[in-house]
Amino acid sequence: MATSDEPNFGPMEASLQTSGDSRSSKPVFIPQETPDHPFDITLMVKDGREFKAHRLVLSEASPFFEKLLNSDMKESNEGVIRLETLTELGMRDVLEFIYTGSVQIWAEVNAQELIAMADYLVLPRLKALAESVLVKNLNCSNSISTYYFGERYQCEELSSVCKNFILANFTIVATTEEFFNLSSREVKMWISNDEINVSAEEDVFKIVLMWVSRDRSERKKYFAELFCEVRLVYVTRDYLHRDVVTNDLVNDTEGCIDLVKDAMKFFDFESYVHRSVKPRSCLETPVIVVCLRGVRKDDQILYCYYPHLDTWSRFQGSVPPKIGKLVSCHGKLYFFSRQDNSLLFYDSFSNRWMSLPYEEHRTLRNIFVRNEGEIFALLSVDNDCCHECISLRSQGTNIPCGKMHLSFLTKYKPETNSWEDITSFDLVSRVGICVVAKDNFIYFLGGYSEAQFETLKNADRYDLSTNSWDKVAELQEPRQNASGAATNGKIFIAGGVSSNDISKSCEVYFESTNEWQLFMTRFERTPLDSFSPTLLCVDNTLYLLIRYMIFCSPNLKDEIGCLYELQGNEWREKTQIPNERMLSAVGKLNKFSFITFSCSMKVVKGHNFLQQAAFPNKDGKQKCAIM
Repeated sequence: MATSDEPNFGPMEASLQTSGDSRSSKPVFIPQETPDHPFDITLMVKDGREFKAHRLVLSEASPFFEKLLNSDMKESNEGVIRLETLTELGMRDVLEFIYTGSVQIWAEVNAQELIAMADYLVLPRLKALAESVLVKNLNCSNSISTYYFGERYQCEELSSVCKNFILANFTIVATTEEFFNLSSREVKMWISNDEINVSAEEDVFKIVLMWVSRDRSERKKYFAELFCEVRLVYVTRDYLHRDVVTNDLVNDTEGCIDLVKDAMKFFDFESYVHRSVKPRSCLETPVIVVCLRGVRKDDQILYCYYPHLDTWSRFQGSVPPKIGKLVSCHGKLYFFSRQDNSLLFYDSFSNRWMSLPYEEHRTLRNIFVRNEGEIFALLSVDNDCCHECISLRSQGTNIPCGKMHLSFLTKYKPETNSWEDITSFDLVSRVGICVVAKDNFIYFLGGYSEAQFETLKNADRYDLSTNSWDKVAELQEPRQNASGAATNGKIFIAGGVSSNDISKSCEVYFESTNEWQLFMTRFERTPLDSFSPTLLCVDNTLYLLIRYMIFCSPNLKDEIGCLYELQGNEWREKTQIPNERMLSAVGKLNKFSFITFSCSMKVVKGHNFLQQAAFPNKDGKQKCAIM
């Protein structure tokens, strides 16, 4: 189908001939003239070869020809257009496409020539057809050259496909002649990319060594700048000692051995915990962390579910007691205790617990993470300090005094272990708010008004970039203490208490239309005791963890919770928490157990911080969590 800048001469087709075909076997297309439509323009290409054509056809097909032939330029007046960079065979294919709307692309080199010609003559549809041929012919041996060819001629789709192919197959592409022929600047560009697919960070070091060894005398001067792109803090201790420290290039190049020593401090010095370098995306795997608590508050155990492996595993070691909130940021689990205002974090990579000083005297209302990289807290001035509120409570009422009690939005700064106030505001008597962060916005959804004894539909939004507030559409149902999450450009909220009853619905907010839509949850099993969900986003997939509170009994099926995955507009069961095996494995929580909190995080592969004992998924098959 032709576009507005090309005449409709028929269906467009493009195909790549097999190696057994030859260019000479293809029929030669020759434009035809008639008494009513004689040739009125001559195209001259390389070696003086001339082609006869029609002005009108060329002008309708190409803005290049249209501008040239409808002007006072010499080519228009003389009726001769010189295209001396184009070949005879290429010009035949271009004319065939212009006149018929289709062309048979017979070889990869032919496709590249047509892209160059289509780019020059402004024939986007021909360019796209030729690009599709190169995409079909893409492999590890030609992906590098094809990528840079696409960049040269601004073939956005071709360049994108090639780049993704190279990143996905990087360890193979890096062994090809095309990669070995890259400049140091180009090699650095590729190995610095977060998205290259490698089995371990050690692969990047090996790739650098291979590239340098191709011309060691000339390329060793580039080793230092390439070695800097190896993320040494994610290389295993054994490999650093065995292969990196002993390498002659590392030892002979100034500054390299110091980088290795700094990386080793990560393993040997406990205060070396704040890494500024992220791991490669392929070396991270998502985990859903679930905490189970027994009758005693100190009886807490963490379990991890791996969505990509569909398997469970138990956390290694004990969990700090009196934990009231759990969030994850940059591979670390942050534990907050409301009881004593303590702050702990666990680094999943180094397998270390750290106790951090936290002297915040305001009441912690909520902890949440924005864009997977920033921790925020919602704090408020404790009403217990207000004499009027204390007096009202002494009279048997929880009605607030009516005075302003400020709430504060603060941001945690891990590099200085400090909190920075972002803004302050008055929530009046609103409690039980669901807080969801998305891009530059922080949403405050629902809640309960202690002054009006009413569950709210309110939905407010704070813009971090402009320090301003605005109201968005109200929720479909009033709810307090609900769970929320953001993914795929939408805000989701589920559960909570609605009008003194447990809500069993979910809602989704569309920013583009400023509206909430209600969809009922559909579960394969009915909750036995309560519906207390937690929404979790993992790799843009939304999960809902239903928490059950069940006494273990021979007459009751022992269930703690179930994880559902959102597929389309329905929740489908993903896995059940295999607590029977878990509890028997640790010998704790055997009387009464329930989920207290959960979050999603990413951990680095290859650095085992979990016990190898795995628990089966819902189909009963044993799967091992290999980390």
